Amino acid sequence: MKSRRSMAVAALVIAIALSIRAFAAMPQNTLATDDTETPAGNITLIAAETRFSDVASGAWYAEAIAYCSENDIMNGTSDTGFSPNESMTRAMLATVLYRHAGSPTVSDNSFTDVEAGMWYTDAITWAEENGIVSGYGNGIFGTNDPITREQITTILWRHAETPDASTAAETFADSSNISDWARQSVSWAVDQEIVGGKPGNIFDPAGNATRAEVATILYRYLSDGEVGHSPEHSPPVEGVASTVYMTTDISPEGLMAVYEALDRELPGNVAVKVHTGESENSNYLRPDFIRDLVQFVDGTIVECNTAYGGSRASAAMHRQLAIDHGFTAIADVDIMDADGYISLPVVGGTQLTENFVGANFANYDSFLVLSHFKGHAMGGFGGAIKNISIGIASAAGKSWIHTGGNSMTSPWGGNQDAFLESMAEAGKSVVDSLDGNILYINVMNRLSVDCDCNGNPSEPDMHDIGILASYDPVALDRACVDLVYAAEDGQSLVARIESRNAVHVLEHGEAIGLGSQTYEIVSIDN
Repeated sequence: MKSRRSMAVAALVIAIALSIRAFAAMPQNTLATDDTETPAGNITLIAAETRFSDVASGAWYAEAIAYCSENDIMNGTSDTGFSPNESMTRAMLATVLYRHAGSPTVSDNSFTDVEAGMWYTDAITWAEENGIVSGYGNGIFGTNDPITREQITTILWRHAETPDASTAAETFADSSNISDWARQSVSWAVDQEIVGGKPGNIFDPAGNATRAEVATILYRYLSDGEVGHSPEHSPPVEGVASTVYMTTDISPEGLMAVYEALDRELPGNVAVKVHTGESENSNYLRPDFIRDLVQFVDGTIVECNTAYGGSRASAAMHRQLAIDHGFTAIADVDIMDADGYISLPVVGGTQLTENFVGANFANYDSFLVLSHFKGHAMGGFGGAIKNISIGIASAAGKSWIHTGGNSMTSPWGGNQDAFLESMAEAGKSVVDSLDGNILYINVMNRLSVDCDCNGNPSEPDMHDIGILASYDPVALDRACVDLVYAAEDGQSLVARIESRNAVHVLEHGEAIGLGSQTYEIVSIDN
């Protein structure tokens, strides 16, 4: 593995981090230019629905973009597109703040590179008049230059009327790279949890940001913490530190405690996705272990049939196995593809355009995903992402994912990376369809190199670690992988992970907006 993720155990630190991107020039209609004014401070609170065809409702940036669009702060690059991955320029950010101020009347512009009569002219003039921007000197503003991280913090800090701040900027490993004029603003932005560090404890002051990333920062800043979720409950954001809660108490009580740390009530009819095991020798989560939590959420245990034979190849066999393993004694059990499958759209995928899940998936309003983290013969490891992709897919859908969308009758013969990417894409279709009403818990015990679908798995040769929970499946699985790498006795599972290029599912999951590989672990044991 190329790098380790830093983990802060005990204190909750929400680090909002921006990823470096390649930037291109933006069209000049990037921001709304109609005559509708938004009075300063008159902010509408909205749900995460947008009119943009390139912004999926479940995308990490959807709520922020919906907020910015609804409040006439940022608009699309066309009538139907937002271009979330395009660059954000200095002129655009000035215009965002100008519109939020109500687009007041301004005097003459003083910058030589700011043309008269352009969509950004009054905004830049206003920002200079109010001490929010000052340019590069010599009359140059840098109108079309991509905005950098330290420039963002400085502009927002000045917009906030230069409040006092700590010395948080000095704590970054690359603090010497932060410009002197930006140090206080960086500290303030970190203090306010508007912008934070990147893995490796760096700030990357010269790094740039996409429109989606800037929309998220503005959502945090302009909404003043009132919109949608609190920071630790926010939708997973690429480059943003997702919270992963952890306990070392691997017991029913520990499972309940880590669930309660999520502090989120699942609405409506709740499905509890577990693996029912292939045989009594498998390392699946036992009914006695999960009973209290399943009954607490009044959940129905759900599963789907396999694509490769075995004791769960048909609904009748699968139901009997659920009875034999004791699951029907603690809750109702639904084999979701007993009556076929339905199709979920995949947005932004490179392998799949649709995902075939059990037909009864449509009967549930929310999901609690309980996963036994372990190795896997094909995926390298199995955790939350595998459970919401392969686990929720119908038998035909499992073959579809395994073959990268090439077969619904056989799971064999597919390309490995295509399989991993298809898992991430199928998982994202599930999350999108549930509008974020899904929580994830991984149990790191009995850490065999083999999956629970193996009736005779290899005996684990490493110690148990704990139970982890998150709103973000990518962050959760990433944290589990990192804990395996950090373990002194994790060599066998590490070898299995590396032999299957398993972390690619995390890389692709982050790339398509399923979640973030950047996380902070919060211990609930103290």
